[in-house]
Amino acid sequence: MQRIDLSKYPKLKLLNRATEVQYLAKISELFGVNLYIKRDDLNGVGFGGNKVRKLEYLLGEAKKQGVTHVLTLGAIQSNHARLTAVTATMKGFEVELFLKESVDIQKESYQKNGNIVLNSIVDVKMHRIPNDNKMMEKVEARIKEIKEEGGVPYFIPVGGSNALGNIGYVDCYNELLDQEKELGVKFEYIVAASGSGGTHGGLILGQLLSGDKASVKAYNVQPEHDELVDHTLEICNETLRMLGKDELSRESIDLNSSYSGAAYGFPELYHLNTLKLLAKEEGIFLDPVYTSKAFSGLLADIKKGVYPKDSTIVFIHTGGTPGVFAYNDWF
Repeated sequence: MQRIDLSKYPKLKLLNRATEVQYLAKISELFGVNLYIKRDDLNGVGFGGNKVRKLEYLLGEAKKQGVTHVLTLGAIQSNHARLTAVTATMKGFEVELFLKESVDIQKESYQKNGNIVLNSIVDVKMHRIPNDNKMMEKVEARIKEIKEEGGVPYFIPVGGSNALGNIGYVDCYNELLDQEKELGVKFEYIVAASGSGGTHGGLILGQLLSGDKASVKAYNVQPEHDELVDHTLEICNETLRMLGKDELSRESIDLNSSYSGAAYGFPELYHLNTLKLLAKEEGIFLDPVYTSKAFSGLLADIKKGVYPKDSTIVFIHTGGTPGVFAYNDWF
């Protein structure tokens, strides 16, 4: 398999090693498959998570442009906002987070614990804003102010999910190909959670650009299906145009929204039970918003026969663990 050269895209190195792939022996035995987990939640930066791979490229571009201020948008407990705060501060940027009230949980643990504490520790500016159609107006007004003050602002979209951010998970796919050789396995399915489309999109592109034969599947963490499929396709095709490659069709986006629960940010009882199952059986903690929903979908579909018996699957643990502490009264 031939890998595409991504070296012309500036990359601000944040990761020092490949993230570990672990075999889930007890879960595999319980469900009759060979199930592995790739620990992007333990990548060594800011409590870990998938956004670090995207931020290597996004902050690389920001440095190339001589940026002074990095701004981004996310929910109150956004893992992307937390990792943008940590990594951009590490690299000398001023950081401002626009945190939208998209999850109607007013308890103090949600409003002040979890990622909010970590954002506060690194002294970034946090703007709390309503989740309405004026969100970007507030961001754009602040961008204008920074320019008037002589600064150079750089806006990173929700989840770091855009054409450039996708490349971080092309890197991850290539890393998995190397780890297959080291482990002596062949992953037939690569599975992840999807909230803003960039991780899923990057894995789709990694599979396409490498010529690998694995199936890339994602589980939606919110009920809005068509919107996420369309967005994932859009940013995949933006990346492919950037690389000078042919575009994908909508059928290339394998997204399952059946296990999302009622709304973004609200886990159902079965999601929490899945979180407990993996913690008890394997000593690995999922998070309530993303990975517990995706892993619930994966296990349910294994039971349904969507994944054949004895198939070899790797689940990408995209992090979000600090969010557990924002949901402490749910357990």
